[in-house]
Formats: sequence, structure tokens, C-alpha cells
Amino acid sequence: MKIRLEKKPRRKRERAWEPDALRGLAILLVVWDHVMYSVGHIFYIDGWEYSSSAFLNAFGEFALDYWDSMLRVYGWPVFVFIFFFVSGVCTGFSRNNFLRGLRLAAVALLVTGATYVLDEVLGFSGTYIQFGVLHCLALCILLFSIVALPVDLLDRVKNGRFIKAAIYLAVAAALIAINYTCNITLYEVNTTNHVVPSTSPITGMFVYTRDWWTADYFPLLPFFGFFMIGAACAPAFYPEGKSLLPKLDGKWNRFLTVPGKYSLYIYLCIQVVAIFLLWLLTLAITGEVYFFE
Repeated sequence: MKIRLEKKPRRKRERAWEPDALRGLAILLVVWDHVMYSVGHIFYIDGWEYSSSAFLNAFGEFALDYWDSMLRVYGWPVFVFIFFFVSGVCTGFSRNNFLRGLRLAAVALLVTGATYVLDEVLGFSGTYIQFGVLHCLALCILLFSIVALPVDLLDRVKNGRFIKAAIYLAVAAALIAINYTCNITLYEVNTTNHVVPSTSPITGMFVYTRDWWTADYFPLLPFFGFFMIGAACAPAFYPEGKSLLPKLDGKWNRFLTVPGKYSLYIYLCIQVVAIFLLWLLTLAITGEVYFFE
């Protein structure tokens, strides 16, 4: 007689929705920012400004007004903080942060290679990305994985997670203090483009310098400090990776959690997709694509 053994259904791993929602909010704001840049600094300046379309003129002027507004001056640092903060929180959900950092670094290098070809070979001026948000985030994750090696031993200690959180918070405080004395503020980045005088070929990897000023530029400071604040929250609030507010989870947050789960892919595609859609809009309204000729 054969005995059939029924397989037990796998328990669905509970996923904390709050980090996904925050990261989704951040990536949606990034999408908005990139689209406004494309509208104002590419399409309007290079074509829409001279178009007879009242809609395109108004759209372009709106984008430029936003780009120069106090909303962006003060808003951009906020959603950049959210992005790096949530990335720090997510270190508590990863089984291997070092491997995750290496993978992201590989993607970042591909972005550098692709934008170099666009800039130097194909003549798309101003597209080269030497050290952008992906490069910075990858370096943050790799450095964190090294710091975490000895700190993770505290998991064996009673209330060790709170000691871990305190250590990471102390690192964050030290990084922010160093940034305050050695770097410029994000407000200055948005308003004056002031930079720190370069003292070596690699200075720009750590603070804002003119030598590293590229299409997308995120030096290690102050963003590693933001990242470490999030890393401190992971052991304190998500020791088991479970949601703090499970009863609030539901379909209502899908517009944030879904883009949050796929934020990397959205970031990689947004500029290309935005330019293509705006190109189609221009063609549909004016019948011309003069700024791509």
C-alpha cells in the first residue's frame, strides 16, 4: 500500500510594508524631479519655447519654475534623505549586504559605461555619470557590511539589538559632524553650486568637488550619515523583519509599496522612458522633433 505524503504549504513570508511605502514615496518624487528636469531643461529650452503650442509653453515654464522654486530647494534634500534612510533600514532585511552591495556596484558601473558612451561617443553632452546615487548607495552598503561584521556579534547578547542601534547611530552622528565641517550643505548645492576645493583625485568620492561634477552626483557625505540613521532603526524596530503596523497594511498602500519594491528598475528606466514619452507628446502636438535632429 502506497502512502501519499502531502506537502505542507509554505508559509508566506511576512514583509514589512512601511519601508517599501517610504521607498516608493521617494522614488515617485525622484520620477517627478527627473521629468521636470527633462521638460524644463531639455524639451522647453531646446524647442518648446519656440513652439506655437500654448500647452507646451505653459508646461515648460511650469517645469522651470518648479526647478528654481523653494519647494525643490528644500524638498529635494528631504526625499533624498528618505531614500538613503530607507535603504539603511533595509539592511536589516537582507541576508547578505556585502553581496547586495557588490551587485548594485556592478549596476552602477554599467550606468557609468553607458553614459560615457552617450556623452563621449554619441555626443549627448551632459549625460555622463561618474558617481551618482547608485554608486553612492552601493558604497554605503559595502561600508556598512564591513562595519556590521563585529557589531553583529552583539546578537548573542541580551538586548544586543539596542546596543547595535546605538553604535550605528553614533556612527551616523560622527559622519554628520564630519560632513558639517568638511562639506557644503545640500541647500548650497541647490542654490549656488559651491563646492569643496579638491585636494586629491578621490576627494570627490567623499565630498562635493567641481572635478567630480557630473549629470548625477552623490558623494559619500552626507548620504552615508542618512543611511546609517536608517541602519540604526533596523535592529531597534525591525529585529524580526516584521511590520510595525500590520493592521494598516492593505490595498490602499499599493501605489507606494509596488514602486518601492521595484525602485531600482524604475530609477534605471525613468529618464529614458520620460524622454521617449515627451518626444511622442512633442511629435503629436507640433509634428516636429527639431531638438533631436
